[in-house]
Amino acid sequence: MADQFDFFGGIDFSGAREPLSNLWSAIGRESGGKLQIIAIRPHAFRADLAGYVRGGWRGSDGGQGRILWGADFPFGLPREVSSAVGAGEAWAKITAWVADRPAEEIRDAAGPAAKAARVTDFGGAMSPLDLRLYKQTVEGIRWLTELRDYEDLSMSIHPLEVQPHASTTLVEVYPSGAASELGLPRRRAPGRPGEAKARAAALRTFLDFADPTTEALAVTLEDAWDATIACLTAFLCRNHLDQPFSDARFDHERLRQEGWIYRPPESLVTAGSAR
Repeated sequence: MADQFDFFGGIDFSGAREPLSNLWSAIGRESGGKLQIIAIRPHAFRADLAGYVRGGWRGSDGGQGRILWGADFPFGLPREVSSAVGAGEAWAKITAWVADRPAEEIRDAAGPAAKAARVTDFGGAMSPLDLRLYKQTVEGIRWLTELRDYEDLSMSIHPLEVQPHASTTLVEVYPSGAASELGLPRRRAPGRPGEAKARAAALRTFLDFADPTTEALAVTLEDAWDATIACLTAFLCRNHLDQPFSDARFDHERLRQEGWIYRPPESLVTAGSAR
């Protein structure tokens, strides 16, 4: 039986120095068979985002229920990296090792393995310790590790640490890849007349907005756009949380160690064939 969720969230993460201008979240719910975005907001600090995910988002609606979040950062490292640094094979031990160290130390310790990709890193996704991504990867794993330590949060992380009936579930997503697979405009701020309206029209195929202000944020700001696409991806995957294990070509134990980028289900076969 598929999990049932009442709300959906999207996180455009950032590993940059705080305070941040590029860390955004989006919240939505199902309405008339489509996703309806009810809130989009920035977060100057990753701790603020953690508080929001823990339950602060409920203040935007006042409702109760389970939520599925899509977050845009690698949840795990390639098996080759774990072996190179001696962090063990269990995902929880690997992430604890990462959370205790600065990003540069981790990349240096990985050596040549820093270039390794995970099973799920195809279709344009970079390896977690790529020079363009490694700081976001480390800060994301650190943030996720700290979130797991809150005793008041019932949380499931698919497919790495699944907790049935948790009130909060997180999956890794790749907004730019999902946007491409869905035929949505590429990620950049509109710069020509009519471009914002075109982006809004493209989104309406998949979702609606609770108010015009929320829509304006999504179609004009790059990071708000990514948070919206992350939320949409979570919504589309709501009945497909077993997605990582639907293809016998993949080593399931490796997936439970490295993680999985959840993609719009309709495009998964095409993405997998391009791997």
